[in-house]
Amino acid sequence: MESITCKQSTLLASKNYHKVLGLSPGASEKQIKSAYRKLAFKYHPDRNNAPGAQQKFQEISIAYDYLLDRVAGEPARSYEDRVAGEVQRRERERMQKQAAARREKKKKEEEYFNRPELHDPILILKYAVRGFALLFAAAAIIIPVLIAIFNDPASLAGTFFFIVIGVFLLIYIYQQRTTWFRQGKLKTSAKDLMGFFSLKTNGTSNDRCCYSRNAMANGKPNRIELIKTLDVKIISYGALSHDARYKNKVKRVVIPRSIKAQFYHRMATILKLATIVLFLTLFPIESMLWRLIAGMVCGGVLSAIMQGLVGIRSRVSYLLTPGIIIKGVIWLFALLSISITGPGLNIQTTGYIYIVVAGLLFLLDMIFDLVMGFFPFYHRLFTPVLKQGVVLDSLYKEGYRNYQELPVYSVVFPLFKWLF
Repeated sequence: MESITCKQSTLLASKNYHKVLGLSPGASEKQIKSAYRKLAFKYHPDRNNAPGAQQKFQEISIAYDYLLDRVAGEPARSYEDRVAGEVQRRERERMQKQAAARREKKKKEEEYFNRPELHDPILILKYAVRGFALLFAAAAIIIPVLIAIFNDPASLAGTFFFIVIGVFLLIYIYQQRTTWFRQGKLKTSAKDLMGFFSLKTNGTSNDRCCYSRNAMANGKPNRIELIKTLDVKIISYGALSHDARYKNKVKRVVIPRSIKAQFYHRMATILKLATIVLFLTLFPIESMLWRLIAGMVCGGVLSAIMQGLVGIRSRVSYLLTPGIIIKGVIWLFALLSISITGPGLNIQTTGYIYIVVAGLLFLLDMIFDLVMGFFPFYHRLFTPVLKQGVVLDSLYKEGYRNYQELPVYSVVFPLFKWLF
């Protein structure tokens, strides 16, 4: 009875395996190999990222191995075929391991970026960009039409390009209408926001505060993440399509802090934000960009004075590196070159402002690395100007940095860290 059951299950499995490869029972070895090649090419993990592709590829591989060893009426496989089959099996195992490693890496990256301190600012930025895109598309169509109706009909010929851009952008937004303003929810709750202003001691601690003298670390510690690029792999998909994959190593340093230092660090954040808002709304110059710069400079000076008066060391001093100083000077000179001063203290920017800012955001880091990379002191450009303690200083000597020098990111990330 047992032998009959086993035989029936074997026949059933064989029929199922034929079905997996899309073959009828009794298919030849040539047909099995041909079907396997087509399906493996379709569902290979490196080519198909669909949720069930990995499982389908494994089923195809198992069915292929099973049927190839049980081809009815065919002679025994030659030594060369067995070697080729073993090579294919090992190659499949290697690719499956690589796919599993990529999934694990992607999972870790998602967990890293899903933390509230990174997830929420990125989500807010997404909503802001999408809202601006919608307003820009509407304005690009409406404003040229209104100018043509109430001022000069001939101007429509010069502004027709903006109308076309606005129409295409609105069509794209309409196609994405179900998800355009549904990018996710904020992970920071109202309770978390209120917790920013409340200070709770972490109990007794034997560690001393690294930000104030003669104080114990009874507050929430400050956490700093440093990154070190171990390898960069460039993948080319053609003459105009490339992809860079970074292999990074991350170190997380916990710095003991007293409740007093924690309080004044938060006050410094509030002071910076308040100063920037005041300058953006009340400072008597026309250029909003220069209002922002003036507010940042004034906010930084005021927060430094406040912390100096109470004997607290800044928690963002590690961001001040020779590299960021050089880039800041380049930004100032570039913006000054397209600015017009007067009358009085007024500052205006010319029409080249958008081109210059885009060039600085997307090209400055690449040019900076190409030029400064030839000098032997290149790595020291990313070491803080001020001493940061034994642990952090040793990590900087090992080649760790505050962040990756990538276009846009190298501007947004330090600015966000400086504020918050």
